Amino acid sequence: MKPLRLLQRRIIATNLFFVLILLLGILTALFLNARARSMKEAGRYLAAELRFASFFSEHESEASSPSDEIGPPPDGAQAATAYYPYVVFSRDSSSDSYTVSRSYDLNLSDADTARLQSLLQRIADSDTGSEKKGPPERPEENESLTPAFSSYYYLQGRQAGKRVFLVTSLDKLNASLLRFALQLGGIFLLAGFLIFGLSFFLARMSLRPVEHAFSEQQRFVQDASHELKTPLTVILANLSILKSRPTATIQEEMLWIQNTETEARRMQELTERLLFLAKADSKRLSPKIERLSLSQLTEAAALPFTALAFERGLTLDTEPEAGISVKGDARALTQLLAILIDNALKYAKSGSVVTVRLARQKKQALLSVHNEGEVIPQDALPHLFDRFYRVDKSRARAQGGYGLGLSIAKTIAHAHGGDIRVESSAEHGTCFTTTLPLSE
Repeated sequence: MKPLRLLQRRIIATNLFFVLILLLGILTALFLNARARSMKEAGRYLAAELRFASFFSEHESEASSPSDEIGPPPDGAQAATAYYPYVVFSRDSSSDSYTVSRSYDLNLSDADTARLQSLLQRIADSDTGSEKKGPPERPEENESLTPAFSSYYYLQGRQAGKRVFLVTSLDKLNASLLRFALQLGGIFLLAGFLIFGLSFFLARMSLRPVEHAFSEQQRFVQDASHELKTPLTVILANLSILKSRPTATIQEEMLWIQNTETEARRMQELTERLLFLAKADSKRLSPKIERLSLSQLTEAAALPFTALAFERGLTLDTEPEAGISVKGDARALTQLLAILIDNALKYAKSGSVVTVRLARQKKQALLSVHNEGEVIPQDALPHLFDRFYRVDKSRARAQGGYGLGLSIAKTIAHAHGGDIRVESSAEHGTCFTTTLPLSE
């Protein structure tokens, strides 16, 4: 069972690995798509803010009081809840450097301000000293945020004919994306656990028939070895006795020779039955299908057991309904009848009647073999057709049984498209019933 459990773990691990890779890929794609859409939305929003500020600056009334800010002052309530805080850097004519001209809920540290001023100055100088076009006249022409450093991004534009830089921090956006990623991760983690449980369940379900077959094979090998061990031991013991008396005649050693022959025949019978079952398992059991009279076959199969029943003080009563025909192999069906009748005679109580009945039931032939004897325990009935199974092992060995007969009978019934079942009670006795499809 250890190799099967190892195989089960490998199946679960492989399924879980590929599922996790798939979930990770989906999570990454969703996150990147959400981030790209959020960045695009932020660019449009901030470009609109810069566009509004530019419009306000161009139409500012001359009568208004001078202000260092370009554009309308921020609304306090709106600034407190700003999702995209930003500052606007414009060129200071006195210092010829870029300084903050408008702040919208973004508090820059002195170090970050100096670093941004240096960066924006280099960008402006680079654009001026090259053939590159300057910032767009209309901010909507450039709605893509450009990374500066850390979580800072900038957007170029013009206000009152001047180059300006709108610098924003996407800390809130990144925090929102992080929460989104954590939520997605939680959902996919839960999905991973569910898939792990499902993989474990499916692996168990798929390997259960294999485990059962493996267990049955192990038990079959053990039981077959045990059955072969006894006759082999007897044969070797007889041969050892014969070798120890080299001057004895065959007549003097006839007892040991006969014992050896008996055990060899038992081994031959057991081997033939094992080969029959092996062919059935490998689907190489192909009965010769022909239309035959099951009524005549039942009478013919029961006839040889009449003398055996008389010797055991039993009565064998055969009651086949006439005119019942099936398609099948006469030899195999005769073997099935022989197994059931022999089994019924072995375990019938002395002086009782063993009844073999054959009747027509709708489109099936109903063959039943009934006897009165010891009741088969209810917990043993489901295992009665298992190979090497015996209800009373000591008694079965004493009567020469191997525990393979009923298994062979079931195999023959199934090969002919039928089935076999058993019922046993103190009131009604034990009855084996075989159903076979009628020949049309």
